[in-house]
Amino acid sequence: MPTVVVARTPAPGRDREFDRWLQRLAAASRHAPGHVQSDVQPPDDIHPGEWVTVYQFENTDTLNDWLTSPTRLSIMEAGAELSIGQAREQIIALTNQTDPVTAVVSFRVKSGNEPRNAELQATLIARMSTFPGYLRSEVFQPVPGVQDDTVVVFSFDSREHLDDWLCSNERQALLGEVEDSVDGDRTLNVVGGFGGWFADRGTASVKTWKQASVVLLALFPTALTLTVLRRWLLPDVGVVGAVFIGNVFGVAILSWFLMPLLTRLLDGWLRR
Repeated sequence: MPTVVVARTPAPGRDREFDRWLQRLAAASRHAPGHVQSDVQPPDDIHPGEWVTVYQFENTDTLNDWLTSPTRLSIMEAGAELSIGQAREQIIALTNQTDPVTAVVSFRVKSGNEPRNAELQATLIARMSTFPGYLRSEVFQPVPGVQDDTVVVFSFDSREHLDDWLCSNERQALLGEVEDSVDGDRTLNVVGGFGGWFADRGTASVKTWKQASVVLLALFPTALTLTVLRRWLLPDVGVVGAVFIGNVFGVAILSWFLMPLLTRLLDGWLRR
């Protein structure tokens, strides 16, 4: 599928207007025939100072129809004064990206160690965010009477990048510091490859962040419930056995029950 990547530099002091204009442009492209996906990326370390818009279409004809359409040309004209310099445009063919991988870690903090543990978790996440492929993370604090564990959920763009972080010396060193504030073992569950759960809707048409959001919605309560049940029924199981049990039952519950249910319920939102 052909893809066009356009990099533009906003006029000084007009970043907010520029962002709204690019979002309007991307939104209009989604109504064009043959549209597969589009995305607006703000400046980052890879393209500092530039906003990048990515369009992907089913074939070259539908892409060219969009690029020369009156709708796009009208929006381009309306936002001409919002950017400076010449836009850099490149048409390429991209293969589908690998599906993101999400890990869920749960652990119980020793009484009185909450501030220290929170500080260490913040350091851990800050270091993790610098690793290639990092997408997002979230910490769920204990809820009295509902959830005794602290749960950390984080995602990478591929299993390879996730494993790089999980096996890194930096993570091992930081976990060594965390040990004194944790009561018992940590439980780690990994779920990768979202594509199969969204295949009926066309993986390419479901945005990655929506896939990740739905998986997180199903994964978090599943991992939490399995951890509680495992500690109640099999309190003496070692770390390897606990992770294996959690992964087996977690993937089964997600694949054959929760994900089919959620993708049906959220079908309209996923397709938008």
